[in-house]
Amino acid sequence: MRKTVLALMLIAAVLAASLALLAGRAQAQDVPKLRMGLLPILDVLPFYVADEAGYFAAEGIEIELIPVSSALERDQLVIAGEIDGMVNDLISTGIFNQDKTLIQIVSLARRAYPDAPQFRLLGAPRSNVTIPSDLTNVEIGISENSVIHYIAQRILEAEGVSAADLTFRAEPNIAIRFQLLMEGQLKAACLPDPLAQAAIVGGATLIADDTALVETQFSQSVLSFRSEVIEEQPEAVEGFLRAWMRAADDINADPEAYRALWLEKTNVPDSVKDTYALPPFPTYEITNEAAWDDTVAWLIEQGIVESTASYADTVNPAFLEAIAPAGGDAAQGEALFASLGCIGCHTLDGTASAGPSVAGIAGRAGSTVDGLSAAEYLQQAIVEPAAFVVEGFGPIMPAYDTLSEVDLAALVAYLLTLE
Repeated sequence: MRKTVLALMLIAAVLAASLALLAGRAQAQDVPKLRMGLLPILDVLPFYVADEAGYFAAEGIEIELIPVSSALERDQLVIAGEIDGMVNDLISTGIFNQDKTLIQIVSLARRAYPDAPQFRLLGAPRSNVTIPSDLTNVEIGISENSVIHYIAQRILEAEGVSAADLTFRAEPNIAIRFQLLMEGQLKAACLPDPLAQAAIVGGATLIADDTALVETQFSQSVLSFRSEVIEEQPEAVEGFLRAWMRAADDINADPEAYRALWLEKTNVPDSVKDTYALPPFPTYEITNEAAWDDTVAWLIEQGIVESTASYADTVNPAFLEAIAPAGGDAAQGEALFASLGCIGCHTLDGTASAGPSVAGIAGRAGSTVDGLSAAEYLQQAIVEPAAFVVEGFGPIMPAYDTLSEVDLAALVAYLLTLE
């Protein structure tokens, strides 16, 4: 009898342990999981910041960070369904979506700022290539049919060089392209930062960079997910973006606090690891339609694709609209005020320029036009500036009517802080 009781107790204990194990497994399976393919580049830093800070866990999601060695490896993993999301660019998005909407953009990851370019065109050390016009009929090292190719062409066109006068030389390996430039075997090349800055430290000449494209926002990287993941796990994607934005805000507030993590997780040349200034990361921003349309036009012009998915099918703003701070993010609005070039015409110190100063605008905007609140007046002044021209100034301000709702709200929120 005693042996029977002991046996029953042992069976009960085993059953309890098994049930606990199964329950634990079931609970683990309930946690949404996203697999992200990460190149060792600056653009992915917020992933690692959010992971270390526990922001993903706080959103109730598990993010598997999968290092990849090249864009080709990353893209193959996306096509095979082995990763769910990534940082990529508009050119690769257009190529992905030429047959169907395989991926969707949910946010910007990085973009060029007036003081923080992403890509630079460089002349070889001790060469006579120093200004954009010197590049006429000179071989420019690029990775063919890529974002580097596209941005190099658009930078030079913005500087007044015709595309018909440009000659490109394909060198897809970025390390080799850098070496060929520094050895003078390439007279010019397009490189991303911080590698471009390392080339300048080594004697290369800065010819032009993508700060010329800030207003158009043609130069950007994006956060993309496979369309089926967005459809099947929308809550996980939204949680991911909330965590990403928290991490980006942390970096923007104190970039130096994350230098060591940046050096650990990405490829940084030794010559600039202590001096390269970490750029701002955009928050709550998404690709605008003009940038997408220009990308598609270039892809078709180059014969890379015959057609690709529309802006509406490719760019999904719903997640940012759901998580954006109520009333707009003033910090993001301040960055936009600079990046759009507003400060060139509207000073912050009360002095007049091409346009009226915005010093104290929050205090007077509400009484400028009868029937409009301060926020309503500022919004209309941005989107339709010709409707209200300040006395003493001409109607020269362009209409910023292609801004997203998030960007417009951010700009208004910033202007309302200028009391």
